[in-house]
Amino acid sequence: MPRYLHCDRVLCGTVILLSFFGLVMVFSATTGGEGSSARYVIKQSIALALGLAAMRTFMFLDYRHWRRPRFVFPVVGISVALLVVVFFGAQTANTYRFLRFGAISFQPSELAKIAVIVFLAFYLDKHGDKLNEWRTLLGSSAILGVFGLLVLGGRDLGGTIMLILIAAVMFWVAGLRLSYFVQATLVALPLLAIAVWLEPYRIERLMVFLNPESDPANSGFQIIQSQIAVGSGGLFGQGLMEGRQKMRFLPLVHTDFIYALICEELGFIAATLVVVAFGVLLWRGVVVALRAPDRFGMYLAIGITAMIVCQAMVNLGVVLAMLPTKGMPLPFVSYGGSSVVMSLAASGILLSVSRHAG
Repeated sequence: MPRYLHCDRVLCGTVILLSFFGLVMVFSATTGGEGSSARYVIKQSIALALGLAAMRTFMFLDYRHWRRPRFVFPVVGISVALLVVVFFGAQTANTYRFLRFGAISFQPSELAKIAVIVFLAFYLDKHGDKLNEWRTLLGSSAILGVFGLLVLGGRDLGGTIMLILIAAVMFWVAGLRLSYFVQATLVALPLLAIAVWLEPYRIERLMVFLNPESDPANSGFQIIQSQIAVGSGGLFGQGLMEGRQKMRFLPLVHTDFIYALICEELGFIAATLVVVAFGVLLWRGVVVALRAPDRFGMYLAIGITAMIVCQAMVNLGVVLAMLPTKGMPLPFVSYGGSSVVMSLAASGILLSVSRHAG
C-alpha cells in the first residue's frame, strides 16, 4: 500500500490564516474609505477561492513534474508572451502592468516570478555542477535578462527588483562565487540608477523618502499618513473597522498600505504577529528546502520562500518608511487578485515539496 504523504501543516496553516486575515482587513479597509466594500470583498473572495483551489491542485501534483521540459518551457513561454503584451501596451499608454478583460485584470509580473523560479530550479538542477563557468551563467542570465527587461519595460521597477532578489537567493544557495555577486552588483547599480532617472516620478519618490516633510501636502502625503496610522494604533489598536486614516487620508490602504491599517486598528501586538507569521513561513520554507529529496526540490522551495518573504519585507519596509514608496502588495493579505492567486499557487508547489521531504 502506498504511503500517504502529509504536507507541512504549520506552513499550510500559516498561509491559510494569513489569507483569511487579509480578507477581513480588506473588508475593513474598504468600509467607508475606498468605496463599496462589498465589491472589493467579493472580488477578493473569488481570488481567494481560485488561489486555494490552485494551492490544493499543486500541493497534490508531484513537484517533480515541474522538472520536465514540457512543464518548464510552456510556463516560461506563456509568461514571456503576456509580458510582451504588457510591454507594448505600456508604450502606448493602453496598459500599465495589467492585462484587462472587462472586469477581470491580471498582472503578468506575478506569473513571471513563478516562471523564473521554475526555470532557475530546472536550470540549476541540470547545470549546477558547472555553475561557476561563464557558459552556464550566460545561459541563465540571458533568460533572466529577458524577464527583467520586459517587466521593467512594463514600468514595474519593483517587479524587476523582486526577480533579481529571487534569482540572487537561488544562485547563492546553489553555490555561486562571491566574486560574481560583486560583479553583478557593480553592473546592476548603474542600470538601476538609469531606470530611476528615466522616470521622474521615481526620482520624486526617492527624494520624498529622504525627506517626506519637504512636500507634506503632495508627494510626501502618503508616507506621512502611513506613519500616522502606524503610530496611532498603540499596543492594542483603535479596534477593527475603527481606523481613521482609511477615510480618504491614506491612499491605497487596501492594497500596498494594508499593514498600516493593521497597525492602526489592531495595534502593535497584531502587527507583530503578522511579522511573526512571515517569519514562520521563512522558517518552514527553509526546513522544506533542507529536507527536499533532491536539488530541484531544494531550489524550488528556496525560490518560492524567497519570493514570499522578500516581497513581504519590501512591503513592510515601505509602510514603515524604511524604503522608498513602491507599489507592492503584502502577500496573502493585500487586496489584489493576481497577487493572491499566484502566491497561493506558489505555496501549493512549496507544499508539494514538503510532502516528499525527508
